[in-house]
Amino acid sequence: MLRIWFTLEDLARTRVAVLGPLAETQLSLRMLQRREEKVLFDGWRRRTRPRVPPDARQLAAFVASPQWWMVDLFTLLGPVSSIEEGRERLLSAPRAQLRAELSPDARLDRRRPSWLSHPGAGDGAVVERLANSLADYHAASVAPYWERIHQHLSAHAHLVGKLMAAHGVGAALESLAPYLRWQPPVLELPDYRPWQGAGDYEYHLGGRGIVLAPSLFCRPVPQLFAPATDAETLLIYPAPRDPATARSIWSPPGAGASHKALAALLGTTRAAILATLVDDYTTTDLARRLSISPSSASQHTGVLRQAGLVSTTRYRNTVHHTITPQGRALLDGASTTP
Repeated sequence: MLRIWFTLEDLARTRVAVLGPLAETQLSLRMLQRREEKVLFDGWRRRTRPRVPPDARQLAAFVASPQWWMVDLFTLLGPVSSIEEGRERLLSAPRAQLRAELSPDARLDRRRPSWLSHPGAGDGAVVERLANSLADYHAASVAPYWERIHQHLSAHAHLVGKLMAAHGVGAALESLAPYLRWQPPVLELPDYRPWQGAGDYEYHLGGRGIVLAPSLFCRPVPQLFAPATDAETLLIYPAPRDPATARSIWSPPGAGASHKALAALLGTTRAAILATLVDDYTTTDLARRLSISPSSASQHTGVLRQAGLVSTTRYRNTVHHTITPQGRALLDGASTTP
């Protein structure tokens, strides 16, 4: 159990952000080495494993241990919009901080690739090889799906941010159950285990605030990263995902339109709902906008969700809907058809 203690200042400085492709690349290295969530990730694992470059294969168990430690490039580099930006930030990262992240504990030395040890983690050639290996692995594992992954994470972050603005930080934290449990002023992570030691772990933000970062590849247990500076603490947690979401992200371009579930889209009401959900709506607001009953809106969005075209986030008695990457691709394809 991890308990994160908030002050009023921490609540005021809480925000949500998408970390970008480099963070998802590193997190995917861990997911690649594990066997959990087979329905969601085994297809991606089968396609990706044969394509992993040799340097990344050697690097995986060290920078993204399947069991415990992860090198914290997340707080060191911050959010990045492209893998090229992430590579440049890594190359220009403060050498002392990078060396500290790459030398956390002697027990990890056996996992470290030999090329990452000599002549040293702060050496420019070594850092360049590290950056290149992550970029090469990204091209094989994440890049083919990045546009859909980014749309999914951005849509979820937008929903959480909207909850935060409308109902407060507590509402946003409550919406992240069951991975997180908000018991003011404490955020509990029931399944969290620190990489050193055992038992319950108390962490005080101390007024620095926290960044909530959704991730497709984060394990079912959220991960806490405390920066070496006085910057905000980072909490990476799994974005909502289910078989329909996975299908919409991993399927080849255009494959979604042929899926049997899409037969349910025939009809003007569901097409109108899909177009409307380019912006997120609650069930009630959606019904009001389209002049249909809330029960009808709920039924139609349920069918769209089963088809992988709509994602849903629930906060107490309010349900928010937004379009998925597959739904957007279908909508865009329909809008460009002669």
